[in-house]
This record gives sequence, structure tokens and C-alpha cells, in this order.
Amino acid sequence: MDKNFFISIQTGIKYFIVLLICLSFSFFNEAKSKPIEVLEANTIDDYFVSPNGNDENPGTKEKPFRSIDLALSKLSPGKTLTFLEGTYNLTKSVVLNMKGNKEGWITLRGEPGVSVILDGLKFNISPGNGYPNNNGLIQIEDAAYIRVQNITVRNSHRSCINIQDSEHVDIINCTTKNSLSPGIAAWQNCEHIRILGNTVINANDMGMSWEPYRGSEAPHEAISMAGPHYFEVAWNHVYDCRKEGIDVKETASFGKVHHNYVHNNARQGLYIDGWFGELRDIEMYDNVVHGCEAGIAVSSEEGPNTKNLKIHHNLIYNNRATGIFFSRWGADNPREDVEVYSNTFYQNGWGPGFRGDPQYWLNGGCYLFTHNLKDVTIRNNIFAKNMPFEIGYSERWNDTLFEQQNIVIDYNLIQDINTIEYPLFLEAWSKDHVSITTGKKVIEADPLFIDPASGDFRLQTNSPAIDAGHPNKKYNDSNNTQNDIGVFPLGTKTSDFWWLDNFPPVIDIDDL
Repeated sequence: MDKNFFISIQTGIKYFIVLLICLSFSFFNEAKSKPIEVLEANTIDDYFVSPNGNDENPGTKEKPFRSIDLALSKLSPGKTLTFLEGTYNLTKSVVLNMKGNKEGWITLRGEPGVSVILDGLKFNISPGNGYPNNNGLIQIEDAAYIRVQNITVRNSHRSCINIQDSEHVDIINCTTKNSLSPGIAAWQNCEHIRILGNTVINANDMGMSWEPYRGSEAPHEAISMAGPHYFEVAWNHVYDCRKEGIDVKETASFGKVHHNYVHNNARQGLYIDGWFGELRDIEMYDNVVHGCEAGIAVSSEEGPNTKNLKIHHNLIYNNRATGIFFSRWGADNPREDVEVYSNTFYQNGWGPGFRGDPQYWLNGGCYLFTHNLKDVTIRNNIFAKNMPFEIGYSERWNDTLFEQQNIVIDYNLIQDINTIEYPLFLEAWSKDHVSITTGKKVIEADPLFIDPASGDFRLQTNSPAIDAGHPNKKYNDSNNTQNDIGVFPLGTKTSDFWWLDNFPPVIDIDDL
């Protein structure tokens, strides 16, 4: 083969290599002249949504989203979604199923200082997986470390705020108004739930049903704690609702209900009621209840046992029915280890219009209608001007049964204005002969309140209730003197009446 042919091939290869090198340098220099695009994780902590927003916006306060669902999709641990001022006319529930963590809660909040309303009037919420009326306008399900704050939720054809299968959930300084089911509810398989500083109005209104309502009563209660463990319900204002105020029920356990103002509701203000399993370790204290049916009711309708209840330092007055009622409702199952102490029960059981009707459906300051009780202590309470008895018990009781079941009633102050002969037959509802007892170590006297007509149940300095309680130091007043009988020890100031001004208070999450 011609030698020049090989020389030509070699020369061509050299030119080709030189061309590749030149192209490579050209590409490299061009690449250097352009910035390299790096996809970084989202570093925005606060998103905003507005009824006047736009989903092409970045979700800042100045350029908020419009779609709530889009805004929710941006949330992860430590993120906050702020609803800017306005009314959000919902066409579907706001579903929260994301998970924060201990170091990074996920927060949904209304813009501080303005009105933020989620309104569900225009659509029907789909039925829940359990009870058909559980689902809420805000539906928190399979979620963790979620906080909902400063939002008004109104006009729900089921619940307003509903919590299911979730843990570490806070509902803080929200308002619910007009719902068929609860204003706020938490169910079994929930734990570490806090319901703090909320207002609940007109819950359990059958008129809020999307379809004509077929039941005889609306589902559940204004605030329903239906099975959660480790919960707190505090500093809430519950009024003008169509059924019970705050209900701790089903298998709820390890919960505290305190500093709630509950009034003008159609049924009992505070309720404890076991269903489906054991209800236990519930403490109700520092609550104010008036203008309801019973002030407090304690039941075990279908649960095998309801136990370890502490009910203390509550002011229960001017309720149509019993101050504290131990019912026979449902299966009337056992209640045991119950302490009722340092409460004031005043002018309960007078019926509608406070006519003093002895045939109203249930009555008195304390009514032991059930005999399925064990290890119950009723101590250091004031019972005054209740109708038609102060402490009454059913015909099913006798002295032997009181002793066998360890029912202790002592160190109470009783002001009985009734002139009725006992046993009294309550024909209208309970069909029960009621007898009365004062218990042991009783003081029968006027407690000398300062001004009960205006709701001032503090003790005058010469009250017989002062230093007259049980000598056990566990009942001592805050100044470490012997317990004053009743809810307010001597020295209480009107400024201590937390429910009268600016209630509910603004909850500081930094204090939680």
C-alpha cells in the first residue's frame, strides 16, 4: 500500500484530536461562564394564605397563596401557615395529616389581631369512618405535633374541629360556632391533646344538619374528649350549646379539665361517662358552671368501670338540676375511687325559672341516684339553698350499703332551706324515693357568702366555713392553714375571678 496513504491517515487523526481538544476547551469555558443551578431544600419557615391570594405567588405575606391545600402541601416540621384576614368559604374540609416532631411543631394560625373565619355553610362534610358525624371542617387525622391557633370555625354540618388517631395536638384560642356535632372533639387512639383557651358556641344544633335530621338529639357534646389519653381541657368558654358542655367519656384517661367557664347550656355542664372500656384518672377542678341542667354528672353508661376521679374546687351554682349527679344512665356500671371535695354547690335543682319545683326531672345539691358506687368521699363542700334537698340518696341505699361500699360524707357545710318531708317521691322522672343525709362532722349553718346574688361566693371573715375542713394536711389552704370549706378560701380576691374579664385568656405557647 502507498506510504503516502498512511501518512494522510495519521495526519487526519492528529487534526481530529486537535479539533476535539478545541471543542472541549470551548465547552468548558462556556460552562464556566454560566452559573450552576443547585436544587436546594425549601428554607421558608412561614407561609401565608389569603382569600384574595394567588397560587402563582410564592406564599409570602405580601404575595400569599389562595389555595389552602397548596399551602398545606408546603408544610413540614417547624413550618407555620398563617391565614390572613378574611372569611374562607370552604368547599371541602381542611385536612391535616402531616407529622411534625418535638423540636418542630407544624402550626396553622390566624393572623394575630384580625378576624380569620373558616366557614362550612356551603358544603356537606363526608361521614367519618367511625361515628357518621365525626368529621370536622378542620379534620386532624393520623397527625402529630400539630397546633391550630386563633381561627374561628363556623357553620359545620358535622363537627368544627375533629381529632382522630393523632398525638401531640394543640387547639389554642380558637372559636367554634354552629355545628351539628361537637365544636371540638378528640377520640380514641389519640394522646397528648391540649384544648386551651377556646370558645365554643351553639354546638350540637340539629338545625345544622345538611339533610333533615332523623335522630332525637344531635351527636355528642360541645367539647367531647371521647377516649384520648393524656389530655388537658382548660381555660375554655362553653356556652349557649344545645347539649352537654364538656364531656370526658368512653375510655378517656389521664386527663385534666380545669379553669373552664361553662354556662347556659341545655344539659349538664361537666360530664364523666365511661363507654367501651375503662375510663380512669380524670381530674376536674377550678371550673365554674351555671345555667345548665346538672352542674356535674358522673356515669358509667356502658364502660365496665369508671375509676379514680377527683372533682374539686369547682363553683356550681344556679343550675336547673342537680349540682352533682351520680346517674343510673345506660347500664349503670361501677364507679369507684371518687373524691368530691372543696366545691361550692349553691341553688341548684330549682327547675326552669327557678320556681323551686320538687318534681323537676332531677334535683338537689348532690343526688346519689345510683348505688353502684364504691370508695367515694364527699368532703369539705358547701351545699347551700339547693332544692328540694342538699345531699340525697336513692331508695336503693341503706346504712349497711353505705358502710360496705365505703361511702364517706363528712366535714361539709350545709344550709338547708327545704321544709319537705322525706323520703320524697320524685314521680315525674326518676320514680325514686329520695332520703337525705348530712353525713358526719357536718356544720349546719349559713356559709355567709359575701354576695351570692351577684356571683360572689367568697367567705365573710366570720363565716363558719373558715378553718373547718377535714384536718388532713392534703386539704390545707394555700397559706398552709386548715382547709376552709368550699371553693374559695378566706383571702380570695375578686381579681382571682379569672372567668369575669378578658376570658378566655390568650395562651402563651412559650409557657406550655
